[in-house]
Amino acid sequence: MATRKSTEAADSAETTVEKPANVAKNEPTYAVGKLREKSILLFGVSQSTFDGAMYGHTEEEYTKKEVEAIINEWLYGKEGKK
Repeated sequence: MATRKSTEAADSAETTVEKPANVAKNEPTYAVGKLREKSILLFGVSQSTFDGAMYGHTEEEYTKKEVEAIINEWLYGKEGKK
């Protein structure tokens, strides 16, 4: 029987979403709302696609490269665009 503490740890581990590791630290970050507004211009995807890709990502600010990596992974899987 699982204890409450181990169950909570498992639940939180499943909902945690990691940021891509290959993103430079000195890039400017932008509010998610602003990135969403300009999603067609910046990433070539609709706002609804942006919403789907960003579901579960709880940070308030991201770099353009981070969001682009998140969208590409959501659209094309871990293997990336082919």
